[in-house]
Amino acid sequence: MKKLLVLSLGVSLFGCVSDSNVDPLAELTKTQMKEQVQKAEVVMSDEEFYAHVQAIPTPLQTTALIQALGIEYNESILKNPDGAENVTSWFGQAANLGVFGADMGYANIYGETKKSMDYIGSIRDLADKLKVGQFFDFATIKELAENKDNLEKLINSSQMNFQKMNNYLQKQDRGKVSVAMILGGWVEGLHICCQISSKNPNQQPLYESIGQQKLALETIGTLLNLYGTDKYFVEYKKDFDKLVEAYTNVQIIYHEGEVTQHEDAQGNLVVEDTSTSEIKVTQADVVNISVAVGRMRNNLINLQ
Repeated sequence: MKKLLVLSLGVSLFGCVSDSNVDPLAELTKTQMKEQVQKAEVVMSDEEFYAHVQAIPTPLQTTALIQALGIEYNESILKNPDGAENVTSWFGQAANLGVFGADMGYANIYGETKKSMDYIGSIRDLADKLKVGQFFDFATIKELAENKDNLEKLINSSQMNFQKMNNYLQKQDRGKVSVAMILGGWVEGLHICCQISSKNPNQQPLYESIGQQKLALETIGTLLNLYGTDKYFVEYKKDFDKLVEAYTNVQIIYHEGEVTQHEDAQGNLVVEDTSTSEIKVTQADVVNISVAVGRMRNNLINLQ
């Protein structure tokens, strides 16, 4: 699992660090060794894992859609950044780090720099508790937060630097920590979209964005199965199964088109696919999904 992306966190939180010859387990406490060190229970190649994580829609993409629709910023739907110091379980720390990353990305896209910065203290605190604080370059976070228009840079920076942190965690057999971060960010992104949709019921693109998340459910289930016997993943999956049930009536219909190839002016090969997909999701579906994801989110953000 060497190529894990942080797209699910939705914002670049990680800074460059150099490789070290230090024992990867040296910094862990006895409690962390006992609770966090666990080999994956399902064998999966690096390429398979990479493909699975790429299939998860990112909170940053959802936020960009919301802003593009001209919908106003709504701070009330975000998690309060205070109280991170009270979270003591490793799963709560990792999942809430993902939640804060998604919320920070939402505030950042809207140019709410001060609010973005409010999350830094909590992110730093949680990262230090998880013994991954060395991967967070807060000067870079601030710089990116002040340059909200460069979405591609945010994503690319996230991809490269989170891989380093994940490699570090994998060497410690703590891959489930990075998976928990991804799960937290994904849930928060879906929560944000559901809340905004409930206040803007005429925005069909939001309904479609929520419906499209059905494609990610199988992937999320696979990630949960990697550490299926861990007590926190067991509890998370109970809520996740109810969310899967809420998506039962959502339909995603694929319409096959033509695939053509041509060279552009620079001689590069360009492949164009005219295939489309149709997402059928009703207001009742969105209400059911909102209830289910709200339950999941509440259980995550209230973890101690």
